[in-house]
Amino acid sequence: MTYTITEISKMFGLPASTIRYYEKIGLLENVEHVNSYRRVYNETHVDRLNAIECFKKALLPLDEILLFFTYEKNIEANSDKILEMMKKQKIKTEESMEALQAGLEHLKKKIYYYTLVSEAVKNNTPIPQWSDEVIRK
Repeated sequence: MTYTITEISKMFGLPASTIRYYEKIGLLENVEHVNSYRRVYNETHVDRLNAIECFKKALLPLDEILLFFTYEKNIEANSDKILEMMKKQKIKTEESMEALQAGLEHLKKKIYYYTLVSEAVKNNTPIPQWSDEVIRK
């Protein structure tokens, strides 16, 4: 099956410019160009874009994604490099997730606090202080 850039763009929720950029930097290889301008993508490109999107969700930078695919071309010689890259990124991703979780917990407390403030304003009662025990739950 083949796809146009518009179909790929919709499939992945990416602008066409991003897909063209991926091709330009070598993340998408062997893209056929019909009539010298119309791009034709296939299942290999779809698989590659799925992998790219997964790596991006794991916060792997594009240059390292490109390096991964370069290593993968000679997997026998580069399996240790790939493994090391993936292990390092796993640690970075876990650290980012922990930081995001801490930020989310803080946001939840702020939402709870400002809900109490809003209710106090509406009820013409004293505004609670951030340090109140209620906030520390």
